[in-house]
Amino acid sequence: MLVPRRLRPLLFLGLLALTAASRPPRQTPALPHRLTLRLNGAAVPVDTAYSRIEVSPGAGKVLTLNLIRADAPDDPGLTILVDEFKPVPAVYRFKEILSAHVTEATYRVGDQVAESQACGVNQGEVRVTAVDTKRKILTGTFRAVTCSTSAPKTAKKLTFEGTFRCAYEVR
Repeated sequence: MLVPRRLRPLLFLGLLALTAASRPPRQTPALPHRLTLRLNGAAVPVDTAYSRIEVSPGAGKVLTLNLIRADAPDDPGLTILVDEFKPVPAVYRFKEILSAHVTEATYRVGDQVAESQACGVNQGEVRVTAVDTKRKILTGTFRAVTCSTSAPKTAKKLTFEGTFRCAYEVR
């Protein structure tokens, strides 16, 4: 079939429209982990492949934030536990030990070990600012103060601060 030269652009546009209509719909790209960590004010690189957020199933949920340092991927890093977690925006303070809710932080990298309960006052909080239960995404901030347990005579305070926005697993 021969098409006159002046109608060729219209034919081309028609074919282009047909190929665009036959494409499958775009899927939403996976949400990348956004984790930040500061230790005594200095930025610490976080290994987003191994760091994770987990929520236990059942009535008494436990939220676990586990941030692995990029420069020490074989060490446990910073772990924050929040007992009686509810998947809604809320603030979980470490000082509420007397309420029977456990919120604590531990840090293990190399031979350095520090725990929030080793300090005189268990300071810190986890602030969940947004929860997407359909996509299982938590967003928030945290602050934890830990004291060295590996050298009790020179108990050094470590202050951790950071943000998170990533998918959580139910385990």
